[in-house]
Amino acid sequence: MNEALAATTLHHHPPWDLQGDAFILNYWITPNFIKDNSSFHIAPSPIGRVVQVILVRYHHSPVGPYDELLILDHPLISKRRLSSIPKIYVSTEISMQHGQHLWGIPKQVAQFEWVNKDDVVYCNITFAQQEMSLRLQKYKNSQTFYINSHHLPARLLNIQQAWQGLRYQFIPQFRGKLSKLKQVTWENAQDIFPDFSQAKYLHSFYVPEFKLTLPEAKIIKK
Repeated sequence: MNEALAATTLHHHPPWDLQGDAFILNYWITPNFIKDNSSFHIAPSPIGRVVQVILVRYHHSPVGPYDELLILDHPLISKRRLSSIPKIYVSTEISMQHGQHLWGIPKQVAQFEWVNKDDVVYCNITFAQQEMSLRLQKYKNSQTFYINSHHLPARLLNIQQAWQGLRYQFIPQFRGKLSKLKQVTWENAQDIFPDFSQAKYLHSFYVPEFKLTLPEAKIIKK
């Protein structure tokens, strides 16, 4: 056990089984977008590529319910790089501690506020005295379809993180139902998160229910 891990009291070790609902937002980002948002550590790309923004409400987890907003970066142009999570907020301290030390995920604690109005979900996220908001509009009576991580290329889900001199590698597994999402609106991203209203919005999805397993990470010294 490394010193950073030993210094933190962790009671919930992997694998983790989690359940909840989520939004999976797909965007095409350009080299200029990556450059303009260099503080968020999105991997460089000479021609641009697709990344995902994932907004989650975990209803059940080993550390209780919590909310999460993250960027899942897929720098597939260079096969020398794996997927990574360069930016992520969660709503609880205990999730932050476990995520950092068990998987090397750079979690920070933020406040999440949710409002549901018919087919529209509003999420306000507050961090460092700044507040941003997302407006997510679903389709009425949208058809759902089943998805399983086994249906996806393995390299998409092979995640590698660097944290406090260590390198963590793990492959999550999930299954759930998807429905198409109609529209997403970003407001006041400020310094909290990249302003994805400046990126090209691609087909995105609402996940009304899913099950996710986070396995134990392989940890090596950098």
